[in-house]
Amino acid sequence: MIKFYYRVLLLIPMAIAVSCVTTRDVDIRAMEPAPVSLSDKIKRVGIIGGEIHIEGGKEENSLNRLISRENEQMILKARDAAIAGLYYELASDKRFDTILLMEDVGQNVEDLQDDGNYLNWKTIEALCREYEVDAIFSLAYYNADTKVSLKNTKMEQNDLLRVKYKVNGQQITLETLIENGWRIYDPSNKLVLDEFSFNNQIVSTAKGLNPYEALQAIEGRVESIIEQSKIAGSSYGSRLQPNEYSITRAYYVKGTPEFEKAESFTLSGDWESAANLWRSESENPDPKISSKACYNLAILNERNNRLVAAVDWANKAYSKHSSKKNSAYIKALEFRMSQNEILQEQKVNISSK
Repeated sequence: MIKFYYRVLLLIPMAIAVSCVTTRDVDIRAMEPAPVSLSDKIKRVGIIGGEIHIEGGKEENSLNRLISRENEQMILKARDAAIAGLYYELASDKRFDTILLMEDVGQNVEDLQDDGNYLNWKTIEALCREYEVDAIFSLAYYNADTKVSLKNTKMEQNDLLRVKYKVNGQQITLETLIENGWRIYDPSNKLVLDEFSFNNQIVSTAKGLNPYEALQAIEGRVESIIEQSKIAGSSYGSRLQPNEYSITRAYYVKGTPEFEKAESFTLSGDWESAANLWRSESENPDPKISSKACYNLAILNERNNRLVAAVDWANKAYSKHSSKKNSAYIKALEFRMSQNEILQEQKVNISSK
């Protein structure tokens, strides 16, 4: 009996807490413009690779030299995979007529600007004339830094009777940090339209009787680095596309019996019936109550992607009760409207090609 009353006492505060909740969250799906906007005149594009920089362990021993040789071959394949990832992403973009894989440009001193390893515009313009392209996507650099660590360990082996026993061994760990930087050159306006970099770390470990056997026992490292590089190239190409994302807003469910009735409607998916109750409460003589109703109507319109109406209701909410929350929501809606204008412009440019 004592335990029963104890459980009841624990449930009472929980029930009170639930009943005191004044808002409920709703997720709103929205679109944001692509991070990179291209002119509608860019129809033919080229892709070039850049410098490859490979770093290995500082100690000059045979193990590190072996790893460095393997890295050189692997990183060349990984760099090509990154370019291929970008190529296939751009090839699926209907705005482009042609995507060309151009020969790598040796970034000599005379080809670079003074403020970094940017190709100068003379080089860019010459490449665009040679390949007849309107813009150049550049894998500006591809860096790979591998750190090697060894430690003593125990490992199992089978004897002639296939009985397992433990022996002393070595565990090797390779930590490879991959960094690749991308740029888009627009020769017509002499602009670098975008710069972006990806960082990825691949950690591989294995055991062997000695460091060389442990190195040979590592599985999947090359494949992982190549696949991650391909994903990076594809991800860079996706920066030309709008993105869908989710916004969480909180609407009011307490204040008057009508708000509680409206909540039951929203939970069943009947938002229009809830809206009718909020409209009636928007004329409530209590300014805080009417402000909450207007705020909810703004949320509803944003949920239905009617941003102009959402801003109108949010302004009404603020005029009735000038709270920081109402003010912040107006700014959030205005930002969404400005982003939506950019999004519409991008859609027009894409559809016109």
